[in-house]
Amino acid sequence: MNIRRAAASDAVSIAEVQVKSWQSSYKGLVDENYLQSMSISERAVRWKEWLAAGPSHIMYVLGEDNEVAGFVSGGNIRSAHPYDSEIYAIYLLKEVQRKGYGTLLMKKFAEAMHKQGKKSMIVWVLKDNPSKQAYLSLGAKKIDKERITIGKQELFEECYAWENLPLF
Repeated sequence: MNIRRAAASDAVSIAEVQVKSWQSSYKGLVDENYLQSMSISERAVRWKEWLAAGPSHIMYVLGEDNEVAGFVSGGNIRSAHPYDSEIYAIYLLKEVQRKGYGTLLMKKFAEAMHKQGKKSMIVWVLKDNPSKQAYLSLGAKKIDKERITIGKQELFEECYAWENLPLF
């Protein structure tokens, strides 16, 4: 598997990974009707916009032969926390999860943030998502939580932070 900077032409593939990942990873956590109503074409429009956002939004994709199996997206922090960078999204297809690829994507993102002079990083994750253990194993500390709405469902997200930007 290779990691490369995402291009505008990756928008549909990124949307496919996001939707499929949500549908497999959030089954039982997020309302099934919401998961099944997720639209790859609608998400692709958003990803095209974000990919055009310029250097303030960093995206990398994981894959082989123009096939995208995962991605990481992030940039400047979007909340009032005393950190300076944030992973906005990191998703992998089920078949490539738990093989170290998420850590490789996070490392690539952290290196990009380091090159921009960033010193720290956060990521938000659904409270009941078992994948949050990966962040803890990589040295993150839980610093906050908030109530969010996904579809018609109220859930909690937790914020995990690295005070010193991890280069793993």
